[in-house]
Amino acid sequence: MLAPVSPQEHAPTDLIRALEAIRRTQTRWLADVERLCQGDPRFQDAFRSWQEQLTLLKLHIHRAEQRLLHFLLVPEEHRPWTEFPGLETNSQAGWQRWMRMVGPYFRSLHIDTSYRRLGCILDPLEEAVTADVLTDLVAVCEVADSTNRALEHFHKEGHSELLEDLAFYHVLSPWKQHGLPALGDLSRWLTAFLAEHEEL
Repeated sequence: MLAPVSPQEHAPTDLIRALEAIRRTQTRWLADVERLCQGDPRFQDAFRSWQEQLTLLKLHIHRAEQRLLHFLLVPEEHRPWTEFPGLETNSQAGWQRWMRMVGPYFRSLHIDTSYRRLGCILDPLEEAVTADVLTDLVAVCEVADSTNRALEHFHKEGHSELLEDLAFYHVLSPWKQHGLPALGDLSRWLTAFLAEHEEL
C-alpha cells in the first residue's frame, strides 16, 4: 500500500509549475504560427522551430499529467476543490479562425499538405488513408488556444482550489482526447517534410 501523503510534502507547487510551462510554451508556439502565416517566407526555419516547441509541449503535458497524479495522492480533506468556472468557448469558431489563417499561407507556398496515414501500424490488414496536415495543425492550434484561455484565467486568479478541476478537465483532457493524436501526426509530417527538403 502507498504510504500516507502529507499536504506539505506534496503541495500543488509542482503541478502549478507544470501547467505554467504548458501555458508559456503554447503561447510562444501560437505566436510563431501567427507570425509565420502573416507572410514570412522562411517556413523551413519556422518548421524546425515548431518541431522543437511541439516536442517540448508534449513533454510538459506528460509532466503535468504525472504532477496531477502526484497531487491526487494528497488526502481529500487536505486538497480543497472547487469546480473551475466554465469559460465560454466555441471550438468550431476557433477551428475556422485558425484554418482561415494557416490555409492561405500553405497554399501560397504550394506546399502539398496531404499525406498517407496508418491508423494502427500493428494491424497487418490496416490500409493507409489520405490525411491533411492542415487539419492536424488547426486541431493542435485550437486545443492550445482554448486550453490557454483556461490557463490564463488561473494565472490571473491563482486559486489553488480550482487546480484539480482545471488541470484534468480543461487542460489534460482536451489534449488527450483531441490534441495529442493530431500533434503526433503533425510532428511526423514536419520531420518527413524537413528531411525531404534537406535532400534537395
